[in-house]
Amino acid sequence: MAVLIEKVSFLLSRFRWIQTYYHNHHLDLALPGCLLSDAHGTVLGYIEELRLHQGRLHLRGWALVPRLAIRLGETQIWRTPQDEREDVALVIGCDPHVGFRASLPFDEGLLLLELDTAEGLLTIYHEMGVAEAKRRAKWGLRWRFWRDTLPLVPMILYGLWSGNANLPRRVKAALRLGLAESALSLNAAFLTSGDGSDVTPASPKFVTLIMPIYNAFDLLPEALDRVMAHTDVPFRLIVIDDASPDERVRPWLREWVGRQPPEACIDLIENAENLGFIGSVNRGFDLVQAGMNHGPVVLLNSDAMVPADWASRLVSPLADPAIATATPLSNDAEIFNVPVICVRSALQSGQADKIDAALRARITPQFPRSAAPTGVGFCMALQREWLMRLGGLDPAFGRGYGEEVDWCRRAAAQGGRHVAVTNLFVEHRGGASFGSEKMALVKKNNAIIAARYPRYDQLVQDFIREDPLITARMIATFAWADSLPEIQELPVYIGHSMGGGAENYLQDRIRKDKVSVVVRLGGACRCRLEVETPQGRLVANTNDLDLVVRLLAPITKRRIIYSCAVGDSDLSELPELLRRLSTGAALDILLHDYLPLSPSYTLLDHDGVYRGVPEPETTDPAHTYRCPDGTIMSLKAWRSAWDPVITLADRVQVFSEASAEIVVAAYPKVRARIVVTPHTLLQPILRLDPLGGDRIVIGVLGAIGPQKGALVLDALSKMLAGRADMGLVLIGRIAPGYTLANDTVVHGTYAIEDIGHLAARYGVTHWLIPSVWPETFSYTVHECLATELPTLAFDLGAQGDAVRIAPNGILLPWSTGHQDPAQMAQQIIDLLRKSPVTG
Repeated sequence: MAVLIEKVSFLLSRFRWIQTYYHNHHLDLALPGCLLSDAHGTVLGYIEELRLHQGRLHLRGWALVPRLAIRLGETQIWRTPQDEREDVALVIGCDPHVGFRASLPFDEGLLLLELDTAEGLLTIYHEMGVAEAKRRAKWGLRWRFWRDTLPLVPMILYGLWSGNANLPRRVKAALRLGLAESALSLNAAFLTSGDGSDVTPASPKFVTLIMPIYNAFDLLPEALDRVMAHTDVPFRLIVIDDASPDERVRPWLREWVGRQPPEACIDLIENAENLGFIGSVNRGFDLVQAGMNHGPVVLLNSDAMVPADWASRLVSPLADPAIATATPLSNDAEIFNVPVICVRSALQSGQADKIDAALRARITPQFPRSAAPTGVGFCMALQREWLMRLGGLDPAFGRGYGEEVDWCRRAAAQGGRHVAVTNLFVEHRGGASFGSEKMALVKKNNAIIAARYPRYDQLVQDFIREDPLITARMIATFAWADSLPEIQELPVYIGHSMGGGAENYLQDRIRKDKVSVVVRLGGACRCRLEVETPQGRLVANTNDLDLVVRLLAPITKRRIIYSCAVGDSDLSELPELLRRLSTGAALDILLHDYLPLSPSYTLLDHDGVYRGVPEPETTDPAHTYRCPDGTIMSLKAWRSAWDPVITLADRVQVFSEASAEIVVAAYPKVRARIVVTPHTLLQPILRLDPLGGDRIVIGVLGAIGPQKGALVLDALSKMLAGRADMGLVLIGRIAPGYTLANDTVVHGTYAIEDIGHLAARYGVTHWLIPSVWPETFSYTVHECLATELPTLAFDLGAQGDAVRIAPNGILLPWSTGHQDPAQMAQQIIDLLRKSPVTG
């Protein structure tokens, strides 16, 4: 009965933990914004979006100040409003570069904002109402938890009954308790200084290596030869044959030991009967304790392939007496895995040594020693003093698996720390000794760990979520990708954080790549580095572009592909960033907008009118750029900064003939390197039969901002208000600051695959593309054309190219003399009144 009560109590504690974990992970609160105004009531800005999600507070807004501080609890960050906000500029007549975004760890208390005004710092306190919002969200989260959990009950009961070791992982996956990727940050402290000032720790005078052997005959020659050739510290090797049933093992080991030089310090122990991994290791520990030589002890599996000069690096953290164990990065070492944490990767011949060489060259010997919840026993250095204090491995774990976790948790209970050796990579061929028995051993021993250390799993999940090794993991992943023989080029995309067509295109390309890297600019942090691999995705943030260059520069196969960087906090630095990233590498420039031609990447003048490609000498303020330090960059200076990058590019890819001509007008010498490659639709679109009847319903698709024709749509909506013969439907949304008539239908967010269904629901008879800038390519116009309904667009840019050749396309005349939104709206109405509904 006592055993049953204990088991039930344990299960209840696990249930409560996962319920709490679920609530914390899925809590997503939209909090009230905040007006930023001074004591006289003058509006200086607005916090428009305030969101609490997975322990971080995310902000988005605008401010008419050079910079502002955001403080919550002990954390304070400064932001310089630089994001382009045409909507704000249109409404209040200010410079459009007033937007900002930020993210910081959540803490209880008031949100403090300090605005750097001409009269000094203006302090604003904002009560976010988190407690009340959490109270309201609590009931919804409880309902969602039971909604998501109840269907899992059969799986959980069966898993408990069968002792399935993968049950916790399956439950977490089903409850969507994954990694909060956006919380990870890169740490420059991992990198070598590059000036030779890194101090290499003194090597220990002696180490003892313990290698238990059970079968795995085919791996033994390479594993042992590597130990002899690559161990750079005086060592004693204790080889323990655990009564391997493979009759080749013992004779070969005897012969191998006999071939070693006389000065080699090698002990071959032959178990009379199989003791299992733990019994064999403990025999080795007994010899260590009885020996005269002091120094670290290294557990080494017979399927661990050590690289050159490995031992001194592995044991170097043990110079700190508080560190009990040290484990290298590997392809199969759970939380120390590369490329993706807790995902095993098979390596090809030679890859491991190349990865290790990269880590050794690029990670400083003084790398940060972040505490891990455990070490991993395939290649783990143990502090001799901790071994003497705690004794050997617990025989309760049978033949092995989980025993090192138990030892490490016992050490942690007494203040011992466990660290990763991030400048060392050791290949682990994985489970060769135990073969098919591994899963049974894992199930049994995981249950022991869970019973002894109920918080261990949470510690592991916290480590995964926070991943203090992400910088080293990135470096190792780049080396892994660079050493893949099947990869000829590794694409490194420069992207933005604003979504839209360019992002859809980028994601489509990424899906076709085996491995790819995205340098994403303009988010809450300056840069978000994303790596896509077959094993999964790595994501980390940084505000340090120099660190990004240092991380990517050693990739020999990299091809830099500029996709779009609109939204970055300092676009004046972008040409130099591209130049640095492409030094020694190929460079492609993809033009999803005209940023290399002008800071006004839509080429619209300050009044929102397109008047052709601006001349470098123009004084129109839309085509100048205000740097974060307040200096103004003229269009001539802008083009001068971009010209070397355009010249350096192997190819400049555009997506329409109209776009090609616009680029050549600014950079004539690029003509020979321009490649015109129109996009294709990312998903099939439902084709529609034109509706009969006399009523015309104009459908507008997408997110409509100033350059997309928001003023035209605004005027058209008001003109059509109350009309029986014509109506207007927006399948999407319009930017803040624009008002549509009450009878204009605004559907809101949509999925591409729903376009045809929504058009049929609202009775759309014609599509309108109201965009007033020469688009480089318009997915929207092609999606509308694909429905086979008549589609109207102005005769400029890629949208004009598309409708001109489409059988259901209708061109609207365009000239700089017809830019009044009301006139343009009337032109649309007049044309449709003269045309049949079917177009």
